[in-house]
Amino acid sequence: MLWYLLRTWHGREEDLAGEIRRTVPPYLYKEVFVICNQRIWRRQGRSIVRLEPLFKGCVFLTCEKTEPLFRRLEQVPAISRLIATGSLSVFPLREEDARFLDQISGKDHVIRLSHVLHEEGKEDGPCIYKISGPLEDCLDYVEKFQFGKRFVKLSKRLWGEDLAIYLGILLKEDLARKILYENITVSVEMAERYALMKIQKDSKGKWIKYRIS
Repeated sequence: MLWYLLRTWHGREEDLAGEIRRTVPPYLYKEVFVICNQRIWRRQGRSIVRLEPLFKGCVFLTCEKTEPLFRRLEQVPAISRLIATGSLSVFPLREEDARFLDQISGKDHVIRLSHVLHEEGKEDGPCIYKISGPLEDCLDYVEKFQFGKRFVKLSKRLWGEDLAIYLGILLKEDLARKILYENITVSVEMAERYALMKIQKDSKGKWIKYRIS
């Protein structure tokens, strides 16, 4: 399966994906989607999970054959106008980039919150963490844990660019408060279904992983 990156204006991602779904026959492609990320936000004393695009202005499209698909895209007035004005660019993705994105976002293209347990008072030095969720597959790219703001900053090269990627995390206290997502309570049991892993940062700043289950 071939992956393509369609870059447009931030805030127009779902509009572009919807236009393709409406105007392009489904047999010409497999999926067109936006990769979203779960993030925790504090509001009026509550922890609420929101979905937001992981990559601003980016839509992803998968297909088996490109020529008939792109001929059809050029025939769609709204899409051809975007290309002509420079508001839409299309790039093929490398296989390793596509594999990474598919691994962390899954079939529904949503990067779930990772559950993180850490030792209090050791955020700036070597520390052992327990991680579950999508972050397990990203440990080599971790640059910084930001526990107060509930995210981990990754440094990852994708489609030829060095990107800062922010993945949402879930702490023990969030589970105790019973965070809310679209009026659904996220339970402790839901987070604990994942396998846990210990991670330790050595003297050179490299993450060493120890799988414990």
